[in-house]
Amino acid sequence: MYDIQLFGRIEVRTRGISLSGDDFGGTRPRHLLALLALHGEQSLVELEDTLGVPAATVKADLKILREHLDPGTRGRDSVIVGHRGSYHLDPDRVRVDVATFDQLIAAAQGRTAARAARPLTAAAFLASRPLLDGEDAPWIAELRAQYRAKLLMAHPSGVNQLI
Repeated sequence: MYDIQLFGRIEVRTRGISLSGDDFGGTRPRHLLALLALHGEQSLVELEDTLGVPAATVKADLKILREHLDPGTRGRDSVIVGHRGSYHLDPDRVRVDVATFDQLIAAAQGRTAARAARPLTAAAFLASRPLLDGEDAPWIAELRAQYRAKLLMAHPSGVNQLI
């Protein structure tokens, strides 16, 4: 199982090891991991547009990321699955803190303040560090704002006491 942390610095824990920083092979491979973990399936065109690099560069960076996440593993056995010009992380092998955050926010919606407090507190704890801390790109700034807004919109009257 790959535990992927995107709140705070990007980190992956798997098989008793922890990867962070340059352990992913550089900034672009690390950003590719973040995009796949955040958005699920992404086409090569979407990845090109977001990262602002040509398809060949995205493919090279995906290869580097695969080598760092799954050393010695063939491409088709990697946690990064590619099919017909799209890529995603194998959902049976990955847990992402942002997905847990989204589930907690969803659990709080429509509840009374008292019943929403527990999932909102857990979500606020997960989001206590900035999303993709230490990373700098326009798409990252937009995502940080989106996740802060998700927490605020989930329970605007009580969330300020939680974070």
